[in-house]
Amino acid sequence: MRSSPLSGRACAAIVVSLASLFPPAARACCPAWRAGAMVRIADQRILVAWDPATGIEHFVREARFSGGAAKADDFGFLVPSPTVPEIAEADGGVFDALAETSRPKIVEVTTLRTHWSLLGALFLSSRVTPASRTTDMAPMAPRAAVEVVKTARVAGYEAAVLRADDPELLGKWLADNGYQSRPELVEWSRPYVDAGWMITAFKYVGSAERVDVAAVRMSFVTEAPLFPYRVPTDQITPEGRGHMLRAFVVGPGRAAGTLGTGDAARPWSRARVAYSRPLSADGGSAAILAGALPAGAAAAHDDAWLTTFEDDSWPSGTDDLTFAFDAAAKPYRQVVEKPVTRDVLVPLDVFAVAAAGLALVSFGRRARG
Repeated sequence: MRSSPLSGRACAAIVVSLASLFPPAARACCPAWRAGAMVRIADQRILVAWDPATGIEHFVREARFSGGAAKADDFGFLVPSPTVPEIAEADGGVFDALAETSRPKIVEVTTLRTHWSLLGALFLSSRVTPASRTTDMAPMAPRAAVEVVKTARVAGYEAAVLRADDPELLGKWLADNGYQSRPELVEWSRPYVDAGWMITAFKYVGSAERVDVAAVRMSFVTEAPLFPYRVPTDQITPEGRGHMLRAFVVGPGRAAGTLGTGDAARPWSRARVAYSRPLSADGGSAAILAGALPAGAAAAHDDAWLTTFEDDSWPSGTDDLTFAFDAAAKPYRQVVEKPVTRDVLVPLDVFAVAAAGLALVSFGRRARG
């Protein structure tokens, strides 16, 4: 096998659209559209579950696509992987379960509000004012042309696992099979083709303006887990106009993301960690992964950690994203403080009336005396 473009660190999922008559402002990860057509990716949730003992990564992806005035006839996406993947449908409900597990902890912070008038207090009651503040808790032999290694039909997709010897030939294969290639897509594929990676082409046919595609799992051997943060240069979202990427990473410790490799490696600073704790913490368990991973998957153990990342700048990079794990790191859970204002009554007006009454009584007694 040739060396990986990411030092053997796995999987980059790239969307390739095949829609008709969508506005040129629409965006996708790595779109290949018919002339005058485009589909954009709205939001994306991914699950990366990796077991260091077997070197197997299970990559589950759920994405939502939207179009413009016309309806999407069909679209697809490309997924590079360092080895031939096993492809299967996955239960997309795992993303809601993981989101629930990594939800913020709500802590009420009570503030006392003093009322100095009984009459004023009659019109007020205890109330909760929503607000939040976050605080810390405690990564092959050359072949001629383009070879179709295998095909599959799964989750409403037609999938073809491809091995290409030349990125231009890959672009030609895509064009011959209904994809509209372009120079940026060819350049995007170049490092994967040069490294001898597999590229799986998925194709889905639909007819809705907004398409919620089924979740698909790809399982393959890799030295370290990776997510496809890299996109073609013509598809980088302008700053402040990105979509939400939520990445759920399961592995032997708290996960940390790195963009690029070697001297160009840098932390994934665009994302924030919303949660990082063992799956068994907070009343959870590895059972929530059952519908998304193969039966008996080694990555699904209660002592495995779940780390949740949120990045609202997606897609925004030209480097792929790799993950490393630290079992000795401190657990983290986002804490949201919810202020609760409670009223305390100090009825000075009542006291004043009582004092005045006492004064009158005292005055009357003195007058009679």
